[in-house]
Amino acid sequence: MNFSKRSPFVKEIMFERIYPSKIILPMKMHYGVPAIPAVNVGDYVRIGQCVGVPEKGSFSVPVHSGISGKVSDISEIVLPNGIITPAVTIVNDMKRTRLDSVKPRSGFKISATETIGIIRAAGICGMGGEGIPTSAKLSRARTEAVKEFLVNCLQSEPYSTCDLVAITEYPDYVVLGSCACARAVGASKLVFLISENRKEQRKALANSIDKIKDDFKDLEFDIKLFRERFPQGYYRLVARALYGKNLSLGETLEKSCHAVLFNCSTMLACWEALSDNIPMMSRIVSVTGDASGGHNMLVPVGTPVSEILANAQDIKNGSDRIVWGNCLTGIEIRDPEHTPIVKTTSVISVIRRAEVPKTPCIHCGLCSECCPMNLSPNTIYEMLNQGLRQKASEEGARECIACGSCSYVCPAGINLTTSIASFAGEGRIIEVNSLLDNSSAGDRMFEDYVASYVGETSLLEDYSDGNENISKKSPDSITLPFERDKEV
Repeated sequence: MNFSKRSPFVKEIMFERIYPSKIILPMKMHYGVPAIPAVNVGDYVRIGQCVGVPEKGSFSVPVHSGISGKVSDISEIVLPNGIITPAVTIVNDMKRTRLDSVKPRSGFKISATETIGIIRAAGICGMGGEGIPTSAKLSRARTEAVKEFLVNCLQSEPYSTCDLVAITEYPDYVVLGSCACARAVGASKLVFLISENRKEQRKALANSIDKIKDDFKDLEFDIKLFRERFPQGYYRLVARALYGKNLSLGETLEKSCHAVLFNCSTMLACWEALSDNIPMMSRIVSVTGDASGGHNMLVPVGTPVSEILANAQDIKNGSDRIVWGNCLTGIEIRDPEHTPIVKTTSVISVIRRAEVPKTPCIHCGLCSECCPMNLSPNTIYEMLNQGLRQKASEEGARECIACGSCSYVCPAGINLTTSIASFAGEGRIIEVNSLLDNSSAGDRMFEDYVASYVGETSLLEDYSDGNENISKKSPDSITLPFERDKEV
C-alpha cells in the first residue's frame, strides 16, 4: 500500500521525555511466558532495578523499573490483546533514584556469549514485532552461522515515527549496537534497510558508520534502499526483496537466507545495555492521530496511556478511538488509565471515529490487489464465515500478516483482517515455532541457555558468565569500542 504521500508531520516530529506519576509493569510483554514478580507491595524500587525474574527453564525475559518509588500493588491485569498477566504497579517518588550500577561500563574484554548474556539480562525483546527475546534470536542466529545481519529501519506504518527518531537522535547507539550483535553472532556483513525517502536518517546512519568502521574492519557495511510503502519490513517480505525467496510458514531467514533481521530500536536498546548498563526500562513511543500533529516521547515502560495523552496537548480524544499500536494493526482500548505502554508498543494512535456503511461484498478485488502476501481476503473471509477452516487454510489464510490493508481499502466496510488474522494466529501457536523447535543440537543448546536465568535476582547489574577477567582471547571473544581510546 502506498503511503508515500502521507501527512507531512513526519518532518516536524518532536521529541519529549515523560515522567509518569506511576507505572504498571506487566510480567508478560514479550513472546513467551510471564516473568515472576521479584518485589513485594511496600518495597522501594530504584531506576534500573529488576522487578520480574524469569522462572527456571522458561522462555521469558526479566522486567525492570524505569522510575523510582514504592510498589503499591501486584495483581493480574488484562492487556488489550487479551493477555492476562501479573503486573507490578510502582508509584513514582519523582526523585529519579538510580541503581549505582546504572552507569557507563568500565573497559574490559567481552565474549560473544557474554554479549548475548548481558542482552538477555537486560530484558530486551524485539521492539518492532511480537517481542521475541533478543538473546534467543541472537543465539539462534549464531547457531545457524548467519552471514548477513539486517537492521530494519523501515518504519512504514502511517503516522508512526519512533524508529526514525531513534535513528535521528541516537544514530551512534543504533550502529554500535548493530555492530556488537553482528559480531556476537559471527556475521560478516551488516546491512541497514531504510526507505529511499528518509534522507536525514540515511545521512545519520552513514555518518555513524564512517566514524566506527575502522573499529569493525571485520564487518562489511551496506545501506539498502526500499520504496516507501506499507507494509514494509516484515521478514518474509524482506526475504522476497533481498534474496528472491518466498518463505513458507516455518521457514526462517536464518536457515533459508543465512541472514537475521532486527529492529533498529532493539539495537539501540542493546547498546544501552552493553555500554551504559541500562536495562530495557524505557522506549520511544509515537503519539499521533489523523487530525493532529506528531509527538515522540521517551517514556518508562509501564506508563499509562492516559498520562501520555495528557502530555500531548494538541490531541483531543473526547469521542475518538484510542488505539494501542498502529492505526491499521493496533487494538482499540477502552481504559487508557489502566492500560500501560509495554516493550512492544511503538505508537498510540488517536483516530477520528467514523462509521463506514456496511454492505455485502461487491467483489471489487481491491483487498486482493493490496494484500502483500498475494491472498484473496474476501474469499478467505467467506470460507471462515461458513466454517470451512480447512478450505481457508488451503487458500493461504495462515499466511496473513495482519497488516490491516484489506480492511482499510474495503468499500463495503467489512472488517476482513480481524477474522483472518485471528485464524492465522491460532495456526502459528499450533504449528512448530522456529525458535522453540527442539529438533537440533543448536536448539537444545538454546534451551540450556534459557534455563540459566534461575537465581539472577540482580541480573544486569551483576551479570557474569564466570569469565570476567579474560587474559587471553577466547575463540568467541569480540572487542567492542566504548570510547575511541578504550577497548571493552
